[in-house]
Amino acid sequence: MNGLPDKIALTIRTYWHAARAIARQFNAEKIAGIRNAKLQRLIDYCFDNIKYYRETFSKAGIAPGQVRNAADLARLPFLTRDELRSRFWDFLPRELPACRTSRTSGSTGVPVCLLSDRRSRIFNSAAVIRYRRALGVGLCGKPILTPLKNEDEPNKQPHWTFLQGIHKTYYINPYNGLADNIEYGTQLLQKLKKPVLIGITPAIRALAYKIRDGVFPPFQPSVILTTGEVLEPEVRELLECTFKAMVADIYACNEAGDVAWQCRCARGYHINADNVIVEIVRDDKPVEPGEIGQVVITNLNRYAMPIIRYKNGDLARLSAEPCPCGCSLPMIAEIVGRTGEDISLPDGRTVPWNRLKGLMNHPQVRQFQLVQQADGSLTIIYVPENHADRQVIEMETLLRTRFEDLLGPAMPIQMEKVDQIAPAPSGKIKLVISNYKPNQ
Repeated sequence: MNGLPDKIALTIRTYWHAARAIARQFNAEKIAGIRNAKLQRLIDYCFDNIKYYRETFSKAGIAPGQVRNAADLARLPFLTRDELRSRFWDFLPRELPACRTSRTSGSTGVPVCLLSDRRSRIFNSAAVIRYRRALGVGLCGKPILTPLKNEDEPNKQPHWTFLQGIHKTYYINPYNGLADNIEYGTQLLQKLKKPVLIGITPAIRALAYKIRDGVFPPFQPSVILTTGEVLEPEVRELLECTFKAMVADIYACNEAGDVAWQCRCARGYHINADNVIVEIVRDDKPVEPGEIGQVVITNLNRYAMPIIRYKNGDLARLSAEPCPCGCSLPMIAEIVGRTGEDISLPDGRTVPWNRLKGLMNHPQVRQFQLVQQADGSLTIIYVPENHADRQVIEMETLLRTRFEDLLGPAMPIQMEKVDQIAPAPSGKIKLVISNYKPNQ
């Protein structure tokens, strides 16, 4: 099938799987049954069709029949980004189905090319329909507003979308300061009535600031769905106060699609366990619920380029507590994510990036980025709140003192005030960047 008939068939099949996913989300036994059945089928397929897994399974002394449930995954080796990139062709099946190509954002290094087949897109879209319904977004009718990722991204015309529900999607650029863009955005926000605001966290945050600064008129979405970057508490508060709407965060990655989502209770993230298996490990061993470790993901639906026990570079912690909403999908308590690089000090010590970002907490700092230069010095780039000019000197003195206390007097520190920190083409903004290579 091609063209419209194919799209209609794809959409109907997706809606059918979405209805089944919604029906079983309160039944832990059914979820586990679906998960294990998919895992068994995937392992058998990889052993017969994927060179990389056939070699790694054999080297580990594992036969396909020995991996029948999520607990058995621990017998398989981990998959790293370097392996996925360097052995790309070994992950492709003998008969490659029609698929789409995408790339990771490259926020932790060189981007990785990924292939997704029709099957994986169907099940991922069904999961999207499930969590949207849980957040009050029905299958059809609600307009969707999506902020563009950066200033250079070309404006997109409104269009109808069908695979994840029947909605008309509109776009707005919160980074472009040209008069015609502001006029278009102003008219659009005045026209839309309680749209669903969906986009990557930095872009929605940028839109919120444009509204606070009076560039765009205020409007109230029916709900806000953020993704692509860890949703910090202060950013959630900014969005809730600016838009007067509920904020739900979605944890997703290109390698596995939509992994987990927040419901109205916002007590954690419901894992789409019928699509993906999430493990949390430290030193390559499982951690106890509540402990922070590395995220390891197995995509149960991707056959064009299977992803099994993949370390995606994020940190998180699982939760053993059920959600008050009653949903039986397992929970992630917290997504720590990865939005920076560790920096090296003159004395050889390494300071984790997440210890640095907390030092920038200040009511007059709107946005920041910490850059360790090639000579080892640190540049603190920041965007102040509007009308903060009188407090800049005191604020810089305070921030410099905080960093000197942590890093020591031997680390040269420069302050740089800017009007805006441009996001990368992916729309993300890495909070801590290190260009210092001490071993070189």
